[in-house]
Amino acid sequence: MYYFVQALIVVFLLSAQTTWLKLFSFNGVTPDLALIWVVYCAVRYSWMGGAGPGLAIGITQDSLSGGLLGVNTFSKTLIGYFFSTLKNKLFIEGVIPMGIFLALASIFDGLVFYFSTMTILKGEVAPSFLYQMLPVYSVYNVLIAPVMFMTLDKINGWLKLHTQP
Repeated sequence: MYYFVQALIVVFLLSAQTTWLKLFSFNGVTPDLALIWVVYCAVRYSWMGGAGPGLAIGITQDSLSGGLLGVNTFSKTLIGYFFSTLKNKLFIEGVIPMGIFLALASIFDGLVFYFSTMTILKGEVAPSFLYQMLPVYSVYNVLIAPVMFMTLDKINGWLKLHTQP
């Protein structure tokens, strides 16, 4: 039942990300709910609990995007692995450490997109991406994360209560 509920969470997050979340965009930037979920899994579970969901949601995003395959998979898997490893070295509780984690994850995710677009795809990304859109993307993720973390903690608490023998 646990994995079924986690799969439902992923389906809901990706559905929200691709449909109604665009209504709340700020200068064309929307928060990345999948990235926030990967950081949540990385901080709350084991290293495989961070890298595994990162890989799964990255492949799903790449499959649905129609763009370059592997960009989201690469960034989300690395973010999940890195932060699940880092959480064992640092004390990660509270809004401020989570905000720092999410800001770093957002910047890394944006830079992977930027450099893969510029190098592999030989595409052009507006120079304002790095100094205008990326900071807004990071701040937006940091602002959405506490509500999402609290909701996911409540769901996981309910799951633990109802799935134990």
